[in-house]
Amino acid sequence: MRRSIMSLVLLLMMAALALPASAQIPSAPAAAWPLTSKAVFFASDGMRPDLMEKYAAAGAMPTYKSLMAAGVRGNNGLLQGFPPNTGVGWYTLATGTWPSEHGSTNNTYHRTGEASFNNRTSFSALGTLQADTLAAAAERAGKKVAQIDWVGGANANIAGPTVDFVNFFSTRGVLAAPLNATEQAGAAAFGISYQPAAFTAASGWSNVPAGDPAALPQQTQLSVATTFGAQNPTRIYDVYVYDSVVNGIPAYDHAILVRVAVAKDGNQASVNLAVGDFKEIKLSGADGLIGTRSGQTAGFYTKLISLAPNLSSFKLYFTSVERVIATCATAACNALPAGGPSEDRLEKYIAENFPTYISADFAPLEARIIDEATYVQQGRDLEKTFSDAVLNYILGTLQPNTDVAFVGYPVTDEFSHQFMALTTPTDIDGAPNPYYDDLEGNGTPDGLIATREGYIRSAYAEADAKLALARSYMTGATVFAASDHGFAPQWYAVNAGKVLADAGLQTPEQPSNCRAAATTNLAKACWAGGTAQIYVNLAGRDPGGTVPTGNYETVRNQIIAAFQNLTDPANPGKQVVLKIMKKEELRNVDGTDALHPSRSGDVVVVLRPPYQFDAATPGQRIAFSQFFGQHGYLPNLVDIPHNINMGMATFVAAGPGIRKQDPVAGVRAIDLAPTIAFLLNIPARRTRAAGSCTTSPATLASIKR
Repeated sequence: MRRSIMSLVLLLMMAALALPASAQIPSAPAAAWPLTSKAVFFASDGMRPDLMEKYAAAGAMPTYKSLMAAGVRGNNGLLQGFPPNTGVGWYTLATGTWPSEHGSTNNTYHRTGEASFNNRTSFSALGTLQADTLAAAAERAGKKVAQIDWVGGANANIAGPTVDFVNFFSTRGVLAAPLNATEQAGAAAFGISYQPAAFTAASGWSNVPAGDPAALPQQTQLSVATTFGAQNPTRIYDVYVYDSVVNGIPAYDHAILVRVAVAKDGNQASVNLAVGDFKEIKLSGADGLIGTRSGQTAGFYTKLISLAPNLSSFKLYFTSVERVIATCATAACNALPAGGPSEDRLEKYIAENFPTYISADFAPLEARIIDEATYVQQGRDLEKTFSDAVLNYILGTLQPNTDVAFVGYPVTDEFSHQFMALTTPTDIDGAPNPYYDDLEGNGTPDGLIATREGYIRSAYAEADAKLALARSYMTGATVFAASDHGFAPQWYAVNAGKVLADAGLQTPEQPSNCRAAATTNLAKACWAGGTAQIYVNLAGRDPGGTVPTGNYETVRNQIIAAFQNLTDPANPGKQVVLKIMKKEELRNVDGTDALHPSRSGDVVVVLRPPYQFDAATPGQRIAFSQFFGQHGYLPNLVDIPHNINMGMATFVAAGPGIRKQDPVAGVRAIDLAPTIAFLLNIPARRTRAAGSCTTSPATLASIKR
């Protein structure tokens, strides 16, 4: 039997452990209850426990080091749900239930019985969650709750301040000269913008620097194309390039962006960039969003990546137009300035008064139109400026009496995706990794191992800093620090649709993740990371189903055979698939329960690193994946010598109610929310799907086995 996580709690309950699961634990003495008055539940996306301990020991994570010294950590962290992906892990932490109950069975999944077999559901969609959250239970118990960058927090539907991701309104890309055909093709493959810059002598400008006469000002235009025309227009900017140093030596070094609507008036410039500057353009008032969001504030960022002194080369990068998603219904939020119809006051306040939401964006990097330093600057440095400002405001000003703070951090995941395999010399079998310090896999070392390891280490260090910042506002709080999954290096993408099409189960290959094929449509694949769920288009269950009930097992066996026979011709003998399960086998996957009645796939396929399903190449069964780290494999896949620690996520706890002790084995992601509720004396959390209630201290069976 696994050691109970409740052994962390300073309460003598040994006698209670002998009670039947249905027995009620006697009430604790009034003086001992609750065991803590405040709690910080912190999760750093994709943080591996082994790397956390390594960096803490090296001095890069002092907050985690002090927490481990004062409290407890999991023996190699905690066991996450299956598949250990974002859409499963965050909700498992938030609810204390496996995906079988909370309903988010992967980042993208299908709900059987929907009106169309072509439908798909994202874990972030409102209403996806079917289990009660600790945040909602805490608020019902009278606690002041805040959720800041907590993934899926919006689905908790709490009144307290919640900041949960962002809405996107435009494409992103570069304005560049001279045209680089390779970069242009990369941008097209990722659906982002690559605009050739055509320079002419500047004319019609006013209120702009004349610059050095030795380098006459030049002009071009930038288009930021909308992806949501009903709420955001395509935005055109005149670009003025000049030499700011008047010394008779031609050397262009600045670019000014001005909206075309203001007729090249430099007094109304949106931004003035020197080479290397990465600055925000705020869009507000008449220049804000349109339609049902008329006048709402959004923004984006631009960076002048390069500008040759003689203008022989030029690259201007722009991010997507974005607006933070935030909700709040407390008295403090209701006292904030009102906005337009249905505009949340907290969202309005953050959008108008803080830097525009920003996070790492994989597509420009993988398309090879920006460099790694720009990617890191956007994902780590600009993200920190935004998120720290919001955290300071919510916990320091808006709701300084917060009792329970749910705080997340994304960059550990994002940098692991981009850099992990580039710093890993071999694959899981010990064979050489062709992309070790070799981004192009061409046999020429990049010489960037230390730099890229430094990027990953810096993400862990910044997670530590964000936790420290949250704790600074929560004096005396008990801290639980966790993550939603681990990570493994990878570099090959398996095209699940192509495998199904080659087996005659689709015609043609399905167009994208979780979408149905246009003609033959017996099954479709929905994937994230190392796991794909294959759904049979079953008559009588799915409207318009094409597979008769009597053929269900035949089709499932065809699916299984297709993946059992999957090989990689470029790597003969390499094992591609690690495990294949029928739906009914999901009740116990490495000790987790992934069997949801209507959201689990009929067949589930788990690959083996360095193979995974994302970013596959259409028409090819296996191809280079364009990125270098992944999650979503089996929870117990751990091979530290080969840099693999998959489903074992970080767990550290310290503070009131937690005793200092040796690492605890057998901690599960579902244990944390009930234990925090126990410490805070938060009663019944509801299970929406079943309509039942359980109280965490009363049913120890639910948190000790």
